[in-house]
Amino acid sequence: MQGLFKIWDVFFNQFLTKPQLLLAVVVAIGYILLKRPWVRVLTGAIKTAVGVMILQVGAGQLTSTFRPILFAVAERYNIQGTIIDPYAGLPAALDALKEATAWVGYTIMVAFALNIVLVLLKRWTRFRAVFLTGHIMFIQSALVTWLVKYYFNMGPAGTAILAGILVGLYWTIGSHILIGPTDKVTGGAGFTLGHQQMLMDWIASKIAPKIGDPKESTETLELPSWLSFVQDNIVSVGVLMTIFMGALMLSLGSAKVQQMAGTTHWLVHILLTGLSFAVNVTIILTGVRIFVAELAISFKGVSDRLLPGAVVGVDCPAVFPYAPNAVILGFLVTTIAQIIAVGILLLVRSPILVIPGFVPLFFDGGTVGVYANAHGGWKAAVVCCFILGIVQVFGSAWAISISGMTGGWMGNFDWATIWPAVGTVLRIIASALGTGPFS
Repeated sequence: MQGLFKIWDVFFNQFLTKPQLLLAVVVAIGYILLKRPWVRVLTGAIKTAVGVMILQVGAGQLTSTFRPILFAVAERYNIQGTIIDPYAGLPAALDALKEATAWVGYTIMVAFALNIVLVLLKRWTRFRAVFLTGHIMFIQSALVTWLVKYYFNMGPAGTAILAGILVGLYWTIGSHILIGPTDKVTGGAGFTLGHQQMLMDWIASKIAPKIGDPKESTETLELPSWLSFVQDNIVSVGVLMTIFMGALMLSLGSAKVQQMAGTTHWLVHILLTGLSFAVNVTIILTGVRIFVAELAISFKGVSDRLLPGAVVGVDCPAVFPYAPNAVILGFLVTTIAQIIAVGILLLVRSPILVIPGFVPLFFDGGTVGVYANAHGGWKAAVVCCFILGIVQVFGSAWAISISGMTGGWMGNFDWATIWPAVGTVLRIIASALGTGPFS
């Protein structure tokens, strides 16, 4: 029995949370069902795992580059608050769960089973998307497990079942509504997104045509000859981020920048920091191209044989290669909007302050920028990402006020809208029942 529990723990708490392994297995199964030679099965699985790991390297380096600067800005301006970033929200949730952290694996199991069942029953449910972004599945399940435990103070079975149902419905519905918009973005690549800003991606796809013209794309704008360099994605990212990061870092004062730079001159450090964004974005796009190429072919085997008509939901950088300029524009506009929103919180002396996190800025901003651009051009990308940044801050303040967590929360759009709304409903029910913090 102990051995079975060990296998259970490894599969749900480790294997299932490693997207490189999970997607590699999906690709292998797909090629097997397509009756490809074993060599093709093996190479497809390996290339998928490597592609996802390349993406993770770029994403991790981006986060590690930007996060210390945000912390320094918060310290410089004496902003004490909660960090709105998944990698601040996850440890906060696990710390709150304490000895109940193992329950997260049970929540994942219930949620994933519900997702599969709803897709299997698509004749009645109409749902076709299978959410397969492993690390996101773990982070989201951890936060919802805590919310359910916090409000209802149930044991592992009750907590996992209720949390799993909530998360499973979110995965299924969220990734399903993006099937059409993602086809528009990718030209019918055959996948959808499984991430943390799915509602805003969908909203952007609906309102963008009313804001701008998709023909006026960030990728095809006719620019003056002296601005032609921005049409090269690597150069444009390097230049824009050097300017942006330079302004942000210089607001700290040259002495602070020099302290961050160590033995490197502070001006050189700013230059290298800006250029590192171009390096890491290039790494991300390279990894995405590798694993999406394999996944698009192989998942046809899975959808044809095991889950007819199913569409796989993957990490948001999968859409970045389709509009790289929109990614950077979305990031910049979202950042500006968040800075304005945080300023408003300070101005009104809000009892709850938030510290921006890099993941919501870049991965939400970039993704929403891509969807808005595909459906309404650069004007829609600017408007939608500005709305995104404002909602991320104010919605996160709402979420923090009802979460019972300290130190971190996820600032992604869905977790600043859908989940604080769900939390508020849970709070009302718990208050009526006299459970959790109200008992």
